[in-house]
Amino acid sequence: MSYEDNSFEIERFQWVGKKVGFYGSIFIIALVSVFPILWMFITSLKQPGNVVTFPVEYIPRDPTLANYRAAIEGAPFFRYLLNSVIVATGTAVIDVLLGALAGYSLSRLRFRFKLPVLLLILGTAMLPFIARLIPLYSVARSWGLLNNYLGLIIPYAAFQLPFAVWIFQAYFKELPDSLEEAGLMDGLSRLGVLFRIILPVSAPAMATAAIIVFIYAWNEFLFALTFMTQDSMRTITVGIALYQGEFQYPWGTISAAVFMSVMPLIMFMLFFQRKVVEGLTATGKA
Repeated sequence: MSYEDNSFEIERFQWVGKKVGFYGSIFIIALVSVFPILWMFITSLKQPGNVVTFPVEYIPRDPTLANYRAAIEGAPFFRYLLNSVIVATGTAVIDVLLGALAGYSLSRLRFRFKLPVLLLILGTAMLPFIARLIPLYSVARSWGLLNNYLGLIIPYAAFQLPFAVWIFQAYFKELPDSLEEAGLMDGLSRLGVLFRIILPVSAPAMATAAIIVFIYAWNEFLFALTFMTQDSMRTITVGIALYQGEFQYPWGTISAAVFMSVMPLIMFMLFFQRKVVEGLTATGKA
C-alpha cells in the first residue's frame, strides 16, 4: 500500500471517529435529558407496591392506568391545569406586548440615558423572588387580588418583562432600517410601523419571549402557593404538591399527574422549536 493510500485511510478513520464521537455525544445528552421524563412515565404505570422495589423495575411487570385515574379523580386536576393555562397565557400576552413596545423604543428611538434605562430594566431581574413575596402579598391582599388570576399574572409579568425586553431589543436591532423608513414614508406612525411592519416579521422573537415567559409562569410555585389558597384557584404545580397524604407519598399518582402536566409544554416547545432557535440566534448576535 502506498503512502497516499495510508494517508487516505487515516483521514477517513479520523473522519469516522469524529462523526461517531459527535453523534454519540448528542445521543448521550439527549438520553440524559429525556430520561427523567421517561422514568416518570414508567413510574406512572407501576402498581403502588412496585414503585420502590429492589431490584428496580425498568419495565413495569403489570402496567396499569390506575395512577392516572387517581390523579384525575383524587383532585380537580383539570381545574388546576386550566388555572395554569390562564395564568401562563395571560402573563405571556402581557409580556410580549409590553416587551415589544419597550424593545422597539430601546432599539430604534434616540433619547438620552438609553443604556442606563436598559441596564436598570435588566437589573430588576436580579432581585431575589423571596424578597418580593411579603410586600407583594400585602399589596395583593389590600387590592383584593388573592385567589384572583390577576394576583399571579401581574407579578409574573413584572418578573419576566426584563427578559422579554432584552429579547425584543436585541432582535429589533438586527432588522434593517429600510423596513421602518418605508413605513414612515407611507405615513405610518411609530406604533403603526411596529404593529404593521416590525412585529409581522418578528415571529421568532415573539415565539421565544412567549415560550420563556409561559414556561416560567407554568412552573412557578412559591407565589402560586402563597396567593392562591382556595383549592379551585390553585395552579398545577401547587395542586400536584398537595397530592401527598399525611402518612403516604403516592409516587405513582404524582408521576402520572406530573407527566400529564409536562406533556403540553413539551408539545408546545416542539411545535415552536425552530422559531425559538431563530429568536435566540438573533438575540445572541446583538
